[in-house]
Amino acid sequence: PTDWSDLVLLGSISPATGVFEQVLVRDLRVEPDTQLDGAVTYWRGRYGFRVQGGLSKSSLIVGGPDAASSDALKIDVDTWSYDVRGVIGMVEYAPRRWVWPYGFFGFGGITYDLERTLSPSLLTFIERSPSTRGRPPTIVVEEDGREFLLAVDELGTETVFALNLGIGTDFRVPLGPTGLGVRLELSDQIAPSPVGLRIGNLRRSRPLTSDTGVQFALVHHLRIAAGIVLQIGR
Repeated sequence: PTDWSDLVLLGSISPATGVFEQVLVRDLRVEPDTQLDGAVTYWRGRYGFRVQGGLSKSSLIVGGPDAASSDALKIDVDTWSYDVRGVIGMVEYAPRRWVWPYGFFGFGGITYDLERTLSPSLLTFIERSPSTRGRPPTIVVEEDGREFLLAVDELGTETVFALNLGIGTDFRVPLGPTGLGVRLELSDQIAPSPVGLRIGNLRRSRPLTSDTGVQFALVHHLRIAAGIVLQIGR
């Protein structure tokens, strides 16, 4: 998967002293690992309908202020993916055909099950400690007489909507009414980041004058898959 979050800066830069104050949201990413899938497809001519699910056991990496930081935190995470998809064959179906290339697209979900709840200690404050009020995960930062309220979601078991697309092919050996073969696929499962961050500008006259959600980039789950396919029926 691609990164869950990017570095976020809040503060001001002085020409005389350099960085006055900044807040960095640490980089979060899931290490690539093996995923086991199972799928059932119903074909009708060149078109099919597939239900698919899979599980991957990996680690969530919470990095330091930079990618080479030695204080990175690693947490085990199970990633469940599930979807329904439409499948379109690229050639006309024939019972004796050995190669069956196809493309597919669909939608479903991804559930990340972290080993333990990750409190929102994803923030690193540089040069000057922030004033903290309220209870976590709410943090108030004062800068140039202005106050900002930062709120970061806790991460535990997170479920996100996902779109998937890809291409593949079956290499099948027809065996009468059945067929046995090998399936190769290249796919991408696209989902929003499960990390939530909001920044609000506080004023004494009004408790909250603005509330902005930080939109992180979409997470791509790129997969190269190989497996056994069993065909039943003609």
